[in-house]
Amino acid sequence: MEIRVGAADDVRREGCRVVDVAGRPVGIISVGASFFAVADRCPHMGASMCAGSLSGTMLPSEPQEHEYGMDQRVLRCPWHGWEFDLETGRSLLEPRRYGLKTYEVTEDEGELVLHL
Repeated sequence: MEIRVGAADDVRREGCRVVDVAGRPVGIISVGASFFAVADRCPHMGASMCAGSLSGTMLPSEPQEHEYGMDQRVLRCPWHGWEFDLETGRSLLEPRRYGLKTYEVTEDEGELVLHL
């Protein structure tokens, strides 16, 4: 099933757009030239993930070294700071236990298409 969710340029300008998919909110998120789609409710207490922030995180590294990575690929819940990998939807803290459902998004003649 495919759902057209609007003009790609509009979503780029907004940064995130929430669309209703069968009664469930899905956030379409723009990062540079890429688009991602995730369930828009945090599994912890239901906050809108589109109201959160995008950043990176510190990566595993050698002692006394600090390596920053995943820039603009970590979606942080606005209420309690739970962090999720934007590409996989998995929690950074407990990836086997928690996650956000992800969806494929493509661009077709300037319009974004959400694939379910």
